[in-house]
Order: sequence, then structure tokens, then C-alpha cells
Amino acid sequence: MIEKRSAVGIKRATGWSDVARLTLAALMAMVLTVPARAAAPIVVCSVDDRSGSAAETGIQGYQGLQMALDEANAAGGIGGHKLQLVAYDGKTDPQLTATFASRCAEDDKGLVIIGGNPSAPAAAMIPIATEEKIPYYILSAGTDSLVDPSALYHFRFGPANRQDAAAIADLLAQQGFKRPAIINNSVPFGIDGARATTAALKKKNIGVIAQQTYDINATDLSPQVTNLHDAKPDVVIVFPYAADGARVLRTMRQLNINVPIVVSRSALLDTLRKLAGPASDGVLIPNTVDPTRPDVQAFFKTFDARFGPHQPTLYPVIGYDAGKAALQVIATPAVLKAIDAGDLAQARTAFRDATEKLTGFKGLQGEQDASYRFGPKQHHGSPDEHWYVFIQVADNGTHLVKPDLGKFKPH
Repeated sequence: MIEKRSAVGIKRATGWSDVARLTLAALMAMVLTVPARAAAPIVVCSVDDRSGSAAETGIQGYQGLQMALDEANAAGGIGGHKLQLVAYDGKTDPQLTATFASRCAEDDKGLVIIGGNPSAPAAAMIPIATEEKIPYYILSAGTDSLVDPSALYHFRFGPANRQDAAAIADLLAQQGFKRPAIINNSVPFGIDGARATTAALKKKNIGVIAQQTYDINATDLSPQVTNLHDAKPDVVIVFPYAADGARVLRTMRQLNINVPIVVSRSALLDTLRKLAGPASDGVLIPNTVDPTRPDVQAFFKTFDARFGPHQPTLYPVIGYDAGKAALQVIATPAVLKAIDAGDLAQARTAFRDATEKLTGFKGLQGEQDASYRFGPKQHHGSPDEHWYVFIQVADNGTHLVKPDLGKFKPH
């Protein structure tokens, strides 16, 4: 005999009511329609001077970095991850800068720190990078001792003072100068630049006939400039920051030092040239950005459209190049694997290791065929060859133009 069961009996036997069945269906539909959780962003920290004595360098480096990361995010990020830029203003204060670097490493869980234009704050972040084992990309801070073969976690993208010095010494020897004088400020950049240039000139059998150091906050530079005048140099080389550099140039004009002048990369800053005005005209500057390169011109067209008009200098370019290098490193399998696994310590180690393999990274610094060269014992990426062009100040300090080196001769 076959047993007949009613629909109600079946429902009771299975233990499911119509309401329960509908609820289960609704829950399954919700699970299927909930979007997958977005991959955690990759944190890149910028720690630099954006309101202190070297603010212009820090601002432009930060803006160049912004451009690089924004381009990556607009293209979808890297490996499903967006890039998050966390920025701190170190105000040219080494202690404050070091504190922000620690915050980036510990609180923000940053993968890399990018920044460091003034040398003293840049140096303050090196112990933090070493202790926290977080990669640190130094930008334009040029003091030679910042990067050595034993460096573990920090890398430099800007030129070193010894490279500026070699470029200047090569130029002066080529142009026939025999009696150079040097004037520099009292901060590490100025002192180290003067030392490096004296050594580079000595290799060319050119002796420095006078060298003067002034306090960066001094308002009267006439004693130092008078000493230069009395030495009768045929060229003067200046290693300043922005405001004090303008005072040097104006004082030299007032005291009738009418010889060719070379100013370090500081004269690439609008602030120095605007403060100096006509006293900066004719000054020659070593620059690692060749404005005749089409890719450099394209960069500044985009940069100027976003941030306002700028002369073609190394400061935004170094930030952009460092950002692009960081993006290339992040995209390597070992770094992405560690990031996806949530292992920040391993991701930082893999990032450092991948940076050491950037043996021919092509950026916007240098001549057209030049490239950065990093390695296990080479954490300073700027090469010694094909990296510099010279540029001249014109139009009351408002423009940087190609110089006529035929006229840059001893008087």
C-alpha cells in the first residue's frame, strides 16, 4: 500500500516553512550580489620640507610624486591595489622630520618613504629607515656622506655634491678659468659643496684662491664678499640656499664683483632668482634636466597645467622619477605577493631588494640615453656620465635659458 502524504505533511516532514525557504533564498541572493572587498591600498609616505627654508624643493618634489601616483591610480592601480599618498611637512626640522618618518613606518604602515631635499632633515630619516627596515627614497639632498656602500634601506635619486662639483670643475677647466673663489653657507649642503668643488678643481690642477663661509641667517654679507673681491678671482662659485643666495648675489653686484658666477642647483629655485632679480642674470647653473628632451617638455607641459608655470628644473622631476621607480618596484611579483599576504615586513624587504635591481631605470634626469644605476652596493642612482647640462639665468631672474658658453670666459 502506497502511503499518500499531503503537502502540509511534506512541509512538516522537511522542517521548512514557506517563510524559511523565502528567507534562505533572499540571503543567498544577497551573498551573490555583495561586491568583493576592495584590495587594501598601498601606502606611500612623503616626508619633506614644504614650509621651511627649502620649501620650494619639497613642494615641487611632492607634486612630482603626486603626478606619478595619480597616473597609476587612473590606470587602475597596481595588482588591484590603489596607491595612497600620506604626506607630512617636516618644516626643515630634523627632529620633526624623524618623528614623521617613524609615524609613517609604524602608524601609517607605509611601504616606502619618499622625500628629503634639504640634507639635514634627509639625514635624520636614515636611522629611522634602518631601524624600521622601511625603504627610503632620498630626493635632491646632495651631501656626499648621505649614501655609502653600506647603505641598507635608503636610496638617492638626486645628484651628489661631488657630481655637481665635478661638472663645475669640468666646465671651468674647459673654459680656461684659473682663479676660482668659493662662497658658501654654513649648513651641510654649503659646506659639503665647497669641499667637493675644491677637491674636484684640484684634480684639474686649479687652486681655489679664496673661500668664504657665512652664517645662513646673516643679513650683512659684505665682509665675506669684500674678501672675495680683494682676492681678484676670475670666477666665483656659490653654494647657498634660496634667500641667502639672493643676498650673496645682490651683495656681489653692490660691491662690483663683475666676474662670471656659477651657483649650485639652489639657483634653479624661483625664490632665489626672484629675490636676487637682475643680480642673478648671467649666472650659470648645473642642472640634471635637459629641457630639449621631448619627454621632459611633455612632463612640464602636464606639470604646469596642474600646478602653474615652472622653469624646467630637477626638483619636480626627481619626485616624479622616484615615484615611477617605486611603482615599477611595487609591480614586481615578490613585492605584490607579500602585499597580498598582508606581510608588510616582507613587502618592505622585497621592495628594497627590487630597488637594488634597477640597474638601468630610465627617468627624466640626465641626457636622453642616460639612466639611473642602482645595485646591492650602489644606492646612489645618478651616474657620473651624461647627467648634466648647464643653464643660464635671464630676464631679471625670471627665465632659465640655454647659455652661450662662448661668452662664459675669464674677463
